[in-house]
Amino acid sequence: MELSTGETLKQKTISAMSLILLVIIGLIALILAFFAQSVSWRFLLALYPLLVILFGVAFLRQSGLTMAFAGLIITMALAIFQFGTSTEVALGSSVYGFLKSFGISISVAATMLMIFLMREAGALATVSKVIKQQVVGEEVQALYIGIGFGSFLTSLGVVTPALFPPLLVAMGFTPISAIAIAVLGYDPTTSFSLLSIPITLPAEVGGTIGIPINPIEFAFKIAIFLPLISTGFAFAILWLVGGKPSMRKAAVPAIVCGLALALACLGTVSLDYFSGVEYVPLRIVGVIAGLCAMISLYAYQKLNPQATRQKAADYPSRNEIFRSFSPWIILTMSAAVVSVPQIGKWLSDVLGGLEKIIIFADQIIDFDFLSQIYTWIFVAILLSIFTLRMTRKQVRNAASFWLKRFLGPFLAYSLYFSIAFVMANSAKTIEGGALIAPPASYNMLNMNVILGSTLAAVFGAGYIFVAASLGLFGAVVGGSETSSNVLFLKIQNTAANNIGLNDKGFMTVYGSHAVAGGIASAITPAKINNAVVTIDEKHETESFIMRRHLIIALLLTIATGILTGIFVNLNI
Repeated sequence: MELSTGETLKQKTISAMSLILLVIIGLIALILAFFAQSVSWRFLLALYPLLVILFGVAFLRQSGLTMAFAGLIITMALAIFQFGTSTEVALGSSVYGFLKSFGISISVAATMLMIFLMREAGALATVSKVIKQQVVGEEVQALYIGIGFGSFLTSLGVVTPALFPPLLVAMGFTPISAIAIAVLGYDPTTSFSLLSIPITLPAEVGGTIGIPINPIEFAFKIAIFLPLISTGFAFAILWLVGGKPSMRKAAVPAIVCGLALALACLGTVSLDYFSGVEYVPLRIVGVIAGLCAMISLYAYQKLNPQATRQKAADYPSRNEIFRSFSPWIILTMSAAVVSVPQIGKWLSDVLGGLEKIIIFADQIIDFDFLSQIYTWIFVAILLSIFTLRMTRKQVRNAASFWLKRFLGPFLAYSLYFSIAFVMANSAKTIEGGALIAPPASYNMLNMNVILGSTLAAVFGAGYIFVAASLGLFGAVVGGSETSSNVLFLKIQNTAANNIGLNDKGFMTVYGSHAVAGGIASAITPAKINNAVVTIDEKHETESFIMRRHLIIALLLTIATGILTGIFVNLNI
């Protein structure tokens, strides 16, 4: 996006003032930490890396990748020199986080290759024609893709910021709208993406640290927020596509698809929660919800005679449609098979210890290559080269373009994971070959504990209204809701206990944390960078998108906090 001379001068002024403000905040944070009389005095310093990242992307007009490097350097320096972390732990944690991100970062790279191949083969043009035939009007098409199709594919592990921008541009959307829809469409169902890993993984981790979590109850506590949040995402997409006129024009379909998505999630998990039997596996809840949203919009337009459209003369044949959608059909079938618990476990165990490596101390990563979604995205890519009937030249062109584009988003996702784990392991030490949290210093110096305990102390009983903000912060720093849910579990539990909440109240608070982590996808620098790079937009676009999305994320997080207070007080 090109800026006029006046706008350029204004942006430079904003950037200069933002940089000065960051420096001042940094100096104040260091002074407070130097004279620290309690844990709370280090709150601003612990928060500083996040502030640098947000200011850098939103106001200094830097790319998400640039700020990922800057954020990691600042986080490691603070961890070592201000938060009692050894160099070995800081470096080891950054490497651990980098490798731990592969489940998402490699999926991003694989999804980008798939979409570039589809574009080169002409499949995107066909997909565009088919979607335009299903739903009529720019606003409804944006909802269909962002809310319905986005939730469906994200639930299978496909990263929509890498997938949707080229498709949306091919459909006639502006680059700004394409990026906005792709990023917001990443998580309208919040935690039910990626085969519900943001729910199941924290439940597994909770059992190992003495905080038992029932994944079905956790899912239910998340789903109760979705009628408002998913519908809010729908209206946010309309606002970004065409402002208030689009919001008024498509208010009914926005409510229809938002509620369809939310009630599908809430209905399926409520069945499991109240019956005590997992009739609907958590892994496919998001898939079902995405399908329901798409079906609801299709049905809405079928009932609206003014929205019907005659098939164009160049509408593709059934065989051409099948070929064009074949990469996603193959991937959907593969993901469905892998999502069967018995099959997924068998694939995870096939290679045994061959896919496990020790990073440092006792920190081991099990890559589980065969059960990861990125493996099956690559399988779908290989098979679809034949189903798309691609020539060698087309494959070479797509691969060449991919090699130029994938590294930035891959590194951005990975580095944000590194930041998250350096913060999580700050103040920890290695004793007897194991990474431990020393009782004498951990609660005083760990960056995550400082953030959580300070918020709890400052807000007291009112903490329930701001607890979701930790989910937002954690997901932005960590690059994903999953990392936020895992790394802030202990903090939320401690804060809930400190203000006297029972287990039910804690689960409601933790559910709000997860919801806000999903909302954070709107402002996660790695995802915005991913979407921008996919259609080769300038990095200034990232700043523009970040500022607009920040408004959406803050409003939805505030709404989540208000709902949390209501639910806790109603003992829901």
